[in-house]
Amino acid sequence: MAGKKRHNKHDKYGIYEIPNYNKPRKHSKKRKKKVTILGVLKLFFLIMLVIGVICVAAYIYKYNIKTRALAAYEEGDYQGAVDLFDEALKPHIPYINTFDNDVRLYIADCYVNMEQYEMAVYEYEKIKYWSDKNDKKVEYLEEIAYGLMLYKWKDYRQALPKLQKAYEDGYGDLVLYVGSCYGQLGDYDNMQIYYNIFLQNHEMNSFMYAQYAAIALDQNDLEKAIEYIENGKNIDDQSSIKEILFDEIVYYEKMKDYNTAYEKAKSFMESYPSDIDGKNEFDFLYTRQTVTE
Repeated sequence: MAGKKRHNKHDKYGIYEIPNYNKPRKHSKKRKKKVTILGVLKLFFLIMLVIGVICVAAYIYKYNIKTRALAAYEEGDYQGAVDLFDEALKPHIPYINTFDNDVRLYIADCYVNMEQYEMAVYEYEKIKYWSDKNDKKVEYLEEIAYGLMLYKWKDYRQALPKLQKAYEDGYGDLVLYVGSCYGQLGDYDNMQIYYNIFLQNHEMNSFMYAQYAAIALDQNDLEKAIEYIENGKNIDDQSSIKEILFDEIVYYEKMKDYNTAYEKAKSFMESYPSDIDGKNEFDFLYTRQTVTE
């Protein structure tokens, strides 16, 4: 005798008795993963690893660019070196200010060699800003660059003590600047002392010829002036040819040969179109030339 079939008390309507009917399963709630200290540490170390890889790659890039910049610097390609040194500074990496400041030192020296003394002073200021301590050497180099900047601005009285101190401290390359400051201030005896020091180990250069020519013109010794000018134009060193060519304009102006002076000024402006003194001379001589048929 078959046993009595038990009725499911939860089945009020007998639907569980329908053939092939499957009772719906209850959806189990998803278990939330617990945040653990170990998980946080793993994530932290993963992030630090990624940052570390990026920093190492950036440092290698900076180092390679600096190496190329140094090669240009050694070859005397100062503008090319500055462009590369600037590139080496772009991927900024925290905590390597020493590397970046070393790059800036080279940039400043490049600007000094290109006679862009204002930019050199600016670079030294940036080095001081990013440095953790007061660097006396940087402050000293900035003072020299500032003295050269004053010289370039023709503020010879303010430039002289800065440049003279640097020369006495061992920066022998500044001897002509010190002598020139004295000459520009009318102290020709002291000028000659420093020029004679230079001539002990060197020959006359275009810088000195330009200075001597300018002094001779100021003293209206035109015969000596043209001698210095011609000698300066015909030597291998042409570093101060611009100044010599300007002296030549003044010479012909003083000789009242305005036509020749004008032609010299015209040629000068073609070579140095942004020179203010040259432009003033050109404008003046334009009104003095004599037009001939």
